[in-house]
Amino acid sequence: MPLASTDQCQWRCSAEGCGKQWPTRLQFRTRTINPTGCPECWKRRNRAPGPGESLADLNPALARQFRRNLSRPGRGPDTLRPQSHDLCEWECAQGHFWPAKLANRTNGRGCSDCTGHGRSPFECNVAMLVEAASGLSVELDHRLHLPGRRQDRFDLYLPQPLPGLLIDLDPEWTHNRPGSLERDTAKTVAALAAGLDVERIRSRGLPPVPVHGFFHNEAGPGVNPHDWAEAVGTVLRRRGLPWRQLTAAETTAALMKGAHLWERAVAGPATSALDVVPHLEEEFVANLTKPGRAPGRMPPGCNDLCQWRCRKPDCGHEWKAAIASRVLDGRSCPECGHARVGAANSRPGPGESLAETNPSMAEELIEVIDHPGWTALDLFPTSNKACRWRCPAPSCRFEYPAPPSRRTGQSSGCPRCARQRTAAARVRPKPGKSLQDVYPNIAGELLEVTDEPHLTAKDIRPSSTKPCWWSCSKPSCPGRWEATPDQRTRRRGTGKRCPVCHPPRKSPTRT
Repeated sequence: MPLASTDQCQWRCSAEGCGKQWPTRLQFRTRTINPTGCPECWKRRNRAPGPGESLADLNPALARQFRRNLSRPGRGPDTLRPQSHDLCEWECAQGHFWPAKLANRTNGRGCSDCTGHGRSPFECNVAMLVEAASGLSVELDHRLHLPGRRQDRFDLYLPQPLPGLLIDLDPEWTHNRPGSLERDTAKTVAALAAGLDVERIRSRGLPPVPVHGFFHNEAGPGVNPHDWAEAVGTVLRRRGLPWRQLTAAETTAALMKGAHLWERAVAGPATSALDVVPHLEEEFVANLTKPGRAPGRMPPGCNDLCQWRCRKPDCGHEWKAAIASRVLDGRSCPECGHARVGAANSRPGPGESLAETNPSMAEELIEVIDHPGWTALDLFPTSNKACRWRCPAPSCRFEYPAPPSRRTGQSSGCPRCARQRTAAARVRPKPGKSLQDVYPNIAGELLEVTDEPHLTAKDIRPSSTKPCWWSCSKPSCPGRWEATPDQRTRRRGTGKRCPVCHPPRKSPTRT
């Protein structure tokens, strides 16, 4: 099945003592961001621990580095399980503060400032003291591919005398975690099997590496570089290699050299992501893969997953992306990208714009409401963008909103003029139904329609209520009067007739 399959599957937790079965889709288990796991283990990790289940009980050394809980301020090492996903603040033995999830710390993730590309300030100081006291060259973070293993790192390497000496430093603060002894043992066995000359110096109190015939060297407790350099000196003197006591000035110079070496180690790459794309600093929120590591300490091709926030004031969208995709691939805010693609797709090509396909309608355009500055050259004739138009009729000049698609598809224009045309059409008579057709004698007496002098007897209905002026059809009668066509035609014989020829009757006076 492909990793993004939506097939519903049944799963069984592989954690010891759990064995919980649950159904979920494959794509939820295999996605890169927030993959799902056993729901029972998730509940167990985040509920309050029972007796002997807290971080303080199971990993007291890690609990000593705890400073405060950022997710749930009221909970500490006594009320947190080692695999809890609470975001907490930590302080390492070197005095560095950084935020990290408790589960990540339990699984081996350490101080972000003490991971100087396989080095630490402690190792730098010890190396420079050994180099000054022995006169031998010392390499830091020596890497080898041993048979059957991934790349291994050794803290110190002395290439002379041949074939060279590998030295691992095992302070308590990094080698007292669950599984540390097994890993150290496997690494030592593999190096000895490959014929390498290996020495380990372990912090006093840590169990020795259980390898038959392997000499056990101790230093400390603590991470005082003088004590550990003296332990290395003991190893070198036992092998007949040179070693001398340093003066106070030589010790200070060696430690200064170690400090400069550490500064170069944590300074980040020669060319950082910010050197290539400076504006990333404004959009950077957090490094999700290695909390505390900023773009200035990441190379352009780094695959760390980071949280970003768009720097445009009208956007502010947040998203997750690897630093390499932002620097090398040039990807930016996805929301702004969608807006740019939509705007590009809505722009017409040559000969496709409203101005080119319908110039008469384009002349009526005032503005594109949501896109100030756009003209008829930026619109398709079928665009659905809201626009403002002005009626071209000199007697109207009415302004109204409408998208070009509504005007183009239905050939609609000014709504005010349309209403006037509809009202005029509603009062116009049908063929053969006008005043001229039905009452030609009465139509012959019409002089004019009072409010609309341009209308004739063919343009009005017999039932019209428009006031009109009439003239008596008798040659010798000077009668002129005002009446509606409805009054003239409603009841023949009793309609409103010439007041001269047919004066109104007076009611008889009662005595």
